[in-house]
Amino acid sequence: MNANIFEKANQIIKTCDAAYIGVIDEDGYPTVSTVSPINQQNILEILASTNIGGNKEKRLRNNSRASICFRSGNDNITLVGDAVLVTDQETKSSCWQEWFINHYPGGETDPNYVIIRFTTKRVSLWIDFEIAQFTMDQLLAVQSRCGLLCNGCEFQKSHGCTGCIALNGNPFWGECPVAKCCQDRGYGHCGECLDLPCDLVRSFSCGDSEHSDKPAGARIEVCRAWAASKA
Repeated sequence: MNANIFEKANQIIKTCDAAYIGVIDEDGYPTVSTVSPINQQNILEILASTNIGGNKEKRLRNNSRASICFRSGNDNITLVGDAVLVTDQETKSSCWQEWFINHYPGGETDPNYVIIRFTTKRVSLWIDFEIAQFTMDQLLAVQSRCGLLCNGCEFQKSHGCTGCIALNGNPFWGECPVAKCCQDRGYGHCGECLDLPCDLVRSFSCGDSEHSDKPAGARIEVCRAWAASKA
C-alpha cells in the first residue's frame, strides 16, 4: 500500500454519484442498497442520508457494522466499518442538498431526514490493475515526515532504508530537506504545519520526477489524514 493508491481512491469517490451500502438485516444477512454520498473528500469517512423508519435506519440502529462499495469503470473500492445515525440539526443542515427536497418535503428540518456517518476501518482496493488491502490503523500510523507510506516503499528492503524518522532525516539517498524542516520546526510530520502544502513539499509531491506522486499531491493528502486523525 502506498500514498498514490490512497489518493487515487479519494479522487474516484469524489466523482461517484452513487455507492452501495451493505448492512445486516433482522435475520443476520447482509443486505445491499444504493446511497448517494454527500460531499465526500476521502475514504476515511462517508456521509449519506436516509429516512427515519426506513429499513436502513432500523437495521443500523440494531447493528452498526456496514460496508460501502464504490465502482468506477474497472476500479473498485470496498470499505468496511461502522455506520451511525446522526440527527443533530447542525450536521443535517451542513449535509443538505437541494435535490433532497424530493425525499424530505419538510426541508433540512424534516423529522424523517437523518444522516448516515460511515467510518472506515478496513479497505480493499482494485485500482489501475493494482490491489491494496489495509486497515485505517495501518494508514494512519505515521511513517514519514512528508506523508510517504514507507512500508509500501520498494527501497525499504532493497536499500535497507528504515525511513526518515528512524534515520533522523537521512533516508538511503541522503539528507531530506522536508524531513529536516519538520524536525527543525518541532513537527512530527508535515500535516502538523499550518503552511501545508508549502513550496518545498509541493516540489517533492507535485513535481515531474519519476519519484513524485502520481497523482500529484498524494503524500500531502496522507499528511492531512494523519493530522485529522489526531484532531
